[in-house]
Amino acid sequence: MQSNDRRPKNRGKYVKKIVDDYCVLDLETTGLSWQRDQIIEIGIIKVRNQKVIDKYEQLLDPQREISHFITQLTGIDNNMVFGMPTLYDIMDEVINFISDDIIIGHNTAFDLSFIANHFGMDIENEYMDTLQFSRKVYPQLKHHRLTDMVELLNLTNNEHRSLADCTATYELYEHLKNIIIQNHIKL
Repeated sequence: MQSNDRRPKNRGKYVKKIVDDYCVLDLETTGLSWQRDQIIEIGIIKVRNQKVIDKYEQLLDPQREISHFITQLTGIDNNMVFGMPTLYDIMDEVINFISDDIIIGHNTAFDLSFIANHFGMDIENEYMDTLQFSRKVYPQLKHHRLTDMVELLNLTNNEHRSLADCTATYELYEHLKNIIIQNHIKL
């Protein structure tokens, strides 16, 4: 359910820090535009003291057809989302799960733009982006996509599914964090 207020919502405050407690967020969507496209899957991993303590995953009915391209990319098809909750049905669960945690993701601004604008609310949480951390730690690399980083660092394979991408992003953040600490890299 999108807000009737067409003003873009605040997606949170971007920060760069070393933290041990956070939530990793990843979405799958029907396309790249929060104005035109819908969320079809939400995955969140809650981390405390560097350990995963809880997970949230939900397919969503976008109330529109999922394109062949998106099905090929994510493996999510129209039959899988038929009868699933709508975004409106799970908004409170998602907000309560994340609470006031720092949110981490890979290209986090994309996911948080969808969340803020589709939930129709400004996000107050701080957020960090492993894409930016990857660029800082590995400036010599041509690409820093999650798939590239998973392959380079032999992390859990991401699959363009929310929870799998959350797991890869969690592993990536912990890896980057250790390098930043060991090498005294200034954020």
